[in-house]
Amino acid sequence: MKVKHRVSKEELKEDKFQEMVERVAAFYYANPKRFWTGVVVGLLVIIGGILFLHNRPRPVKNPEVELRLMDAIGNLFQGNHDYAERALKDLTGRFGKEYAGIKAHYYLGVLYSRSQPPRLDEAKREFQIFLKKAKKDPVLIPAAMLAIAICEEQQGNYLKAAKVYERVNQRYFQSTLGFEALLGAGRCYRKAGDLAKAERVYERYLKKGRPAADKAEEVKFFLTYIQSLKKKF
Repeated sequence: MKVKHRVSKEELKEDKFQEMVERVAAFYYANPKRFWTGVVVGLLVIIGGILFLHNRPRPVKNPEVELRLMDAIGNLFQGNHDYAERALKDLTGRFGKEYAGIKAHYYLGVLYSRSQPPRLDEAKREFQIFLKKAKKDPVLIPAAMLAIAICEEQQGNYLKAAKVYERVNQRYFQSTLGFEALLGAGRCYRKAGDLAKAERVYERYLKKGRPAADKAEEVKFFLTYIQSLKKKF
């Protein structure tokens, strides 16, 4: 006597998701201009499946949009800026309410900041749109804030940059980005001629918490340098 296997609702959901992913992959594979190669399509399908399983029980609303975003990001970092810009703008325009569309603003900011020459005003605008729309993203939110500070510094707006750097450092004190923001704040206050604020930033870091030895030594070096400049002026 054969024992019938009862398919659970969860298994049915996963089967439906798998079927949908396969159809999306087939669509992209049939249009090679939309993706770099068929191999990448396969990788994106695998990544999409992993993300789905990792985020259960929340269903993936639109895996095609995630695939489009991955495609755009891949082209961005391969240097295909024209294609990436068109793809990212399409995502922000057509899928602005989905998180993939929101993240597209962040990557447009990256694209504009990497352009030659850099399109810094456009980059800042896209990073700011991302920060306004993004709710919780422990990776991209501090990265976007830091990117805005870097843009301001490149434009010579040293005090504005220093203040943004300080906000990143205060919110993400223990992270690598937080430490880079600390160095950026001190550097920009020095460039702006405000040595007292640069000194304050470094001293606060050394007093707050227990920084790693290598980071503490680096900050002490910059603090000593600032203090020597103050004596000269």
